[in-house]
Amino acid sequence: MSAMRWDNLFSDFEAQLAAAGQLELEAQVADLARAEAAGIGLAERLRGHGAAPLALLLAGGVRFRGRLAHVASTWLALDSGPYSVLVPHLGIVTIEGLGRAAVAEGSAVRRTLSLGSGLRAIARDRSPVACFVDAGAGEPLTVAGTLDTVGADYVEIAAPRAHDGGAARGLRVVPFARLIAVRSGG
Repeated sequence: MSAMRWDNLFSDFEAQLAAAGQLELEAQVADLARAEAAGIGLAERLRGHGAAPLALLLAGGVRFRGRLAHVASTWLALDSGPYSVLVPHLGIVTIEGLGRAAVAEGSAVRRTLSLGSGLRAIARDRSPVACFVDAGAGEPLTVAGTLDTVGADYVEIAAPRAHDGGAARGLRVVPFARLIAVRSGG
């Protein structure tokens, strides 16, 4: 075999090894990226989103569009026009417009804010709210009033007072697990 043929043969082997090495490296990078993505929660993705608007489809077909105001580990607050909307993550069906960035929460206090914490902040304001409640089938039930009491896993919604200043018409107790969203303001 001539020297030229040997050079071509070794060059071909080197090219094949380099290509195989590149493919293996790309496969390892892809595996690492998938493993890293598996450890990222929805809250981290939401925190990394920034100020662009999002469109949320919630259980029961409820829809809101707006900008993120706050992200906790199990809920988010959305500025939606004249309204603020508190949405438990469990009520979210889909999110449109969410970027790919993810940001971990640096504050231990913010990281541990429960759904009850967010609801208690709304209850302190005594502002009128519309609570969207999963009634089991079809469209959600909308309960208007003020958040009266926030328990460990439920919220009491006081019906609006009668126009003549009379007593509240009653309380509805809603377990957190059935709460789709709470809209306040406006």
